Amino acid sequence: MRHSFRIIHVVALTLVSCNAQLRQALESAGSNRSELEAVLEHYCGQPRKLAAARFLIENMPAHYSYTPGAIDGYYACADRILADTSLSPEQQHDSLLSISGHFRNLTDSTVPDARIISAAYMIDNIDRTYRLWTACPWSGHITFQEYLEWLLPYKACQFQELDCWADSMLAHFGEGLEHPVRNDVEYNTVTGVSDMLRREALEKTDRHGIYTESGLPLLSAHLLTHMTFGDIPDYALLAALLMRSAGIPAVLDHTPVGPRYTAATTWFTILDDRCQEQHSEWDLSTNIGWGFFPYERGPKVFRYTYAIDRRIQKYHRKARYRYPFKLNQKDVTTKYFLTSDLKIPIDAGQRRILKDRYVYIECALKDSTWQIVDFGMMKGGCALFRNMGREVMYRVTGYDGDSLTPVSSPFILHKDGTVEYISPDSVNSPDSGRFKNNRLQ
Repeated sequence: MRHSFRIIHVVALTLVSCNAQLRQALESAGSNRSELEAVLEHYCGQPRKLAAARFLIENMPAHYSYTPGAIDGYYACADRILADTSLSPEQQHDSLLSISGHFRNLTDSTVPDARIISAAYMIDNIDRTYRLWTACPWSGHITFQEYLEWLLPYKACQFQELDCWADSMLAHFGEGLEHPVRNDVEYNTVTGVSDMLRREALEKTDRHGIYTESGLPLLSAHLLTHMTFGDIPDYALLAALLMRSAGIPAVLDHTPVGPRYTAATTWFTILDDRCQEQHSEWDLSTNIGWGFFPYERGPKVFRYTYAIDRRIQKYHRKARYRYPFKLNQKDVTTKYFLTSDLKIPIDAGQRRILKDRYVYIECALKDSTWQIVDFGMMKGGCALFRNMGREVMYRVTGYDGDSLTPVSSPFILHKDGTVEYISPDSVNSPDSGRFKNNRLQ
């Protein structure tokens, strides 16, 4: 009987391995393949958990960690600095910033998660999050597909440590879960519990300002929970991990160019009791669901996902010039801004210099520089782009075989969907021509 049971497991594992994406992910694991296969075998006979394991493994090639041991020296220094009570938070910040230069080469010391993750770590993560999804009152309302992206992933950003972050988060900021405020409005609601956790974490982090440069990010659970300074993405990450630890569905959204042409920023989003998305304006310091800058505009908003965006994966495989677009993100601009699909004519002379069908759309910044925000395709003499935020100035660039070069004049995509070209020598000229934008069908 035991022999037959083992055969069933082997057959099931063989069947799931027939999936091309799963097979490629297993092959990418190298000598660690047996750990991933052990997870699949462990969940044979448990269809939902097996599907969760497959989701994690199939999309694992998009996720990386620091090479084991590479980050340890920096984190040890950070731990000593944060534990030194004789230093003010400002001095802690400056001390970490000063030593970060010695560890800048860590960006070259990375390894795919598939090559180092253990079966035990994955199984513990799947069992814990599945238990939350099926038993926790704050996540039982979401679908299985939402569970895969909003609750299941074992990390929320690249290079996050593969540690017991959920336990650490609840140990530091979960006291309110043990003594909830019982009332007839917020008790046991997603929005009520998430705001309680947010306020507790904000109080206990004792944050001393926001810094635009704080050295290398502190991506271990121990250091993140003891951080008394940081930038907005740091505290947004802490919030998202805390929410997931308690069973609240949460993700991170970001924009490559902030409102009114400012620096990129990140915030967190939860799924409320009606499965509607509720956004923080920034991080722990802002109320959830009070409106995400309704008076602002921007070119693009992307969501950090665990799943691989196959469009971007195809781009990385086929483009001659490869801009470092993240594989684990998806375009959610239409959830935030009024958008248009653009069809920008490129004249024949400019088309002749292009050495690639891929083209890029850039957004103007305050300092008169330009930032790439997305890519598109040339088709029928036009550059095609989807879901571009309105009330923004753009231009199109393309690859000439050596570098990126502008192939269109700057233009403004107005609130009503019209496009206004701006001559380079008179950016604010009222005489620039206007024409109705050709919409993609």
